[in-house]
Amino acid sequence: MNKNLKWIDEINTKIFAALSIFALSIVSTIVINPDNSGVTKVKSYPATVCPANLSNGTSTSVLPSSKILVRQIPTKNNKLARAKTSFYLSSLPLLVDGNFESSINVTRSKSASLATVVCSISSGDQWFVGGSGTVSSRASIEIINSGLSTSVVDLIVYTSSSVSSVISKRINRNSSKRIYLDSLAPGEDSIVIHSITRSGRVTTFVHDQRERGISSLGADFVSQGADPSNRVVIPAISNVKLVDKKATQTLRILVPGKVDANVRAKIVSSDGSFIPIGLDNISVNAGKVLDVQFNPVLQARNFSLVLTADRPIVAAVKSSRTINGGTEFAWSTSVAEFKDVSLHLGGLNPDVVFQGKNIEVDVQWVDKNRKLYSKTIRSTDGEEWALWHPKNGVLRASFSTASSQIYGGIIFKERVGLSYLPVVAGAELESAAVPNPDARIISRQ
Repeated sequence: MNKNLKWIDEINTKIFAALSIFALSIVSTIVINPDNSGVTKVKSYPATVCPANLSNGTSTSVLPSSKILVRQIPTKNNKLARAKTSFYLSSLPLLVDGNFESSINVTRSKSASLATVVCSISSGDQWFVGGSGTVSSRASIEIINSGLSTSVVDLIVYTSSSVSSVISKRINRNSSKRIYLDSLAPGEDSIVIHSITRSGRVTTFVHDQRERGISSLGADFVSQGADPSNRVVIPAISNVKLVDKKATQTLRILVPGKVDANVRAKIVSSDGSFIPIGLDNISVNAGKVLDVQFNPVLQARNFSLVLTADRPIVAAVKSSRTINGGTEFAWSTSVAEFKDVSLHLGGLNPDVVFQGKNIEVDVQWVDKNRKLYSKTIRSTDGEEWALWHPKNGVLRASFSTASSQIYGGIIFKERVGLSYLPVVAGAELESAAVPNPDARIISRQ
């Protein structure tokens, strides 16, 4: 009898261990209790993709944990394996197992230019406002198919003079394709790309890099912008004029429809809100990209830009400054409002800018010394802007707010590096309906 009890106890132990491993493997899955319909709703985070090394330097994917499952694209098999490091160096795209905490990619060129982007999965319809097809440009678009079937992606390229016909690209399963922008729009300096996924599991990134001979002219990712809207918010723009009198800032606008638009821009910062000269009434022709240089007179380190138009538009700002005889720039793109976002920042020191009314954002973070902190960021009375600038580098930061229409962006400033990162989640929670098994339907006649 004792032997039987011992045998049963060993079996129960093994079952419990197996169930524990299974539970850990689906930590990012949420099961909603079934109702009378006999269906259980299961919610989970899909896998995301980090880009390949698109520069002439190094590319690091900053992961939530060294235990998270990853695989490179392409691979001989489709098996996921533990990353074994939180800083994954790879020249190939990287598939990261589903997790509510978003990874980011940090790219450094040989000239020490800094470029950052959130690892993500495409929504199927993406706008990229930025990049160039001129002689000095090495800008490119990378389309990654992490699925197991062939994908089709349509590209529509807008320039200052015209809009292209639809350019269809087929990407084989478990592979990627890199296309240089000078092949899509040769000689064009002002580019906006509309990427539409027709089939497959696709992620698209745009990387902008400029060179003239052996001189670096800077690099940054062009993050996916918000969809066309009559109100566009670019939450975080570096005031490069504070450190470089020769610095330039360029607003890029596109009206993707068939009717021209009138656009007004408002700067929001710790110095207050005002409409800068040259941006008070901008006339933009439909279907043609317009670049407008402006020179904000500010003492603030960073600022936000809010655009209002009588037609839906997309927009971004390029901030460029000279560093050690070369040039560095950042593409600040528009964002949608956020609620809860967690980002792994890899020890970089961020300036996090929030734009909106009645700002109240809870922040929890782990600094580079692995100490945990928390703080609530609030705007002062009447202001539509707030800044969070931690003293030390940040490994992980979580942002949450109950307020509506709050927008966030991050500026990274290093001695020779400048980059922008939107406060957005790499993937949204997805739901699926699973039927519940019911033994009562089995009966003997």
